[in-house]
Amino acid sequence: MIALSPIYILSLTIIALMFALFRFKVSTKCCAILSLCGLIFALICASVMGYKISANDQKISDISSDNMQIFISSLPLTSPDFQNAKLLAVDAAPTQPDPQTNQTEALSDNNNDASVESATQVRQPQLDESNSEQTITSETPKNENIADNQEKNQSHSDIQQPNNVNNWNSQEITVLFTCDGYGLLYTSLILLISIIVSCLAYRWFKQEQKSHGLFYIILLFMALGGVTLVYASHLIAFFIGIELLSIPFVGLIGYQYIQTHSLEAAIKYMILSAVASAFLLMGIVFYYASTGELTFSGLSYQLSTMTYPSTLLLMGVCLMLVGVGFKLSLVPFQLWLPDVYQGAPTVVALLLSTVGKVAIFCAIARLFLLAPIVNNETIRIILVVMAFCSILWGNLFAFMQSNLKRLLAYSSIAHFGYLLIALIAVQYQVLALETIGVYLIGYILANITVLGVISLESHSNELQDHENELDLSGLFWRRPILALSMGIGLLSLAGAPLTLGFISRFLLVLLGVTAELWWLMAAVVVGSALGLYFYARLVINLYIKPTCREDQFINNSVVSFKWHKIGMSELLITLSALLIMVCGVYPKWVFNLVSMAQYLTA
Repeated sequence: MIALSPIYILSLTIIALMFALFRFKVSTKCCAILSLCGLIFALICASVMGYKISANDQKISDISSDNMQIFISSLPLTSPDFQNAKLLAVDAAPTQPDPQTNQTEALSDNNNDASVESATQVRQPQLDESNSEQTITSETPKNENIADNQEKNQSHSDIQQPNNVNNWNSQEITVLFTCDGYGLLYTSLILLISIIVSCLAYRWFKQEQKSHGLFYIILLFMALGGVTLVYASHLIAFFIGIELLSIPFVGLIGYQYIQTHSLEAAIKYMILSAVASAFLLMGIVFYYASTGELTFSGLSYQLSTMTYPSTLLLMGVCLMLVGVGFKLSLVPFQLWLPDVYQGAPTVVALLLSTVGKVAIFCAIARLFLLAPIVNNETIRIILVVMAFCSILWGNLFAFMQSNLKRLLAYSSIAHFGYLLIALIAVQYQVLALETIGVYLIGYILANITVLGVISLESHSNELQDHENELDLSGLFWRRPILALSMGIGLLSLAGAPLTLGFISRFLLVLLGVTAELWWLMAAVVVGSALGLYFYARLVINLYIKPTCREDQFINNSVVSFKWHKIGMSELLITLSALLIMVCGVYPKWVFNLVSMAQYLTA
């Protein structure tokens, strides 16, 4: 059960933090350090497991890169269905590591018995059957030699099997969870965001004397819900993960209740989230009544073999889309988002825009990759309309905002409208997975830089964070490093060249053109043009030289770099901005990272 070590570590950290807080009344600093230790340890475990699993899957893919196909058959030679065995394309759908992929072409080129015996001693039993069939049809060797070779190889595989079980392979952990490279990549991203938010929250609470350890407990519960959701391969685990992610957000949004719109935002989110969860659960019920399955792989089989989808199934999918549409704030379920962003603390808004959406989107992407939901024309049209309206609505209303958090809320609606294109074109699995991974990484880094700077400029004892354009006007002349980082993040969100946002937008357009989604491509072009305007307006605002600040005129035009004021939070924001630039100039690193994260197909 080492595959679930991030979940175990987070659970133990929550227990230890609660015991330390309620038994010993530790300070906010101790709670922050304990939370960071647990999150970093979980991140290390997830990263190591993801690297080992992805490297193992990559080796198996490399073995078959010359043939591009793996021949799999467990049928006996005498079976009439032997010729109809299953063919899996390696580049089309990454699969579990399989020991059936060693030198399949060598045996078909050799027609004598000696070469057959030497080649079959290297192979596994299932390939022996298929390759022996090929040699039987070409030269009909003796049945005694084939039987002897099969017995030798069977005994050899029995001896080697215990060692293979302990390998780092993608695997299903009961029926609820799946541990693969895909899930571990986004688990690492969720834990990384939680670490950054822990640092930012400590700086945000620094001017208050009372303890805020409860904030870190709720934060760890939220991280646990996100990791559970990414691991989910069952609709019940999917629902539990969403609830474990959503309920802590109610406490986080209303945590600093002295702020102006905090309680209003918390109540709105609590009521609407409960309604959306009811729709989601009812959709799961209809889904189960129609297919009799709740696992993602079982749904894939039931939907592929179903000749015509029933009305009950379509109702279930539509009700699930209502619940997921609310969580992702897609049109027409997006009206709550700007008010919640504005009322929540900036560090919580950062969690909402990243962890709150990335975890749900990754779980939905896994479901869509396994179950052919978008093959139905009705569901496809609904998704296209939602994506089209989300892109235009988000960019048009962001165009009119002066409050940065409300602007980023509408921008988030547009960005997940863009990402919905990858789900609609999910039949192009390799390109869709790369697009989703690169886009989410760029979106996360950009949000860290923008909302992180707003958080550093604000304090928890104020009635409102410094989130208006006027508050950040001339930031370059006060804190130039943060202004440069924030400018890079805004340009990345706009999709400007030499940033990771441009690479992700390019992949998105490439995927849309490949799938011939012309109306959505037109919406992407229009939305990108509008987004470039209001993001550029914010960037220019950062560099406007202020004429007056705190009732004192500023005549000195020299920018002072105060190195003693650069802490861990500033370093993390600056590092995020550098990653945006480096990956925008040389994107091969992020491509390799995303391509290693293969999902488990069975």
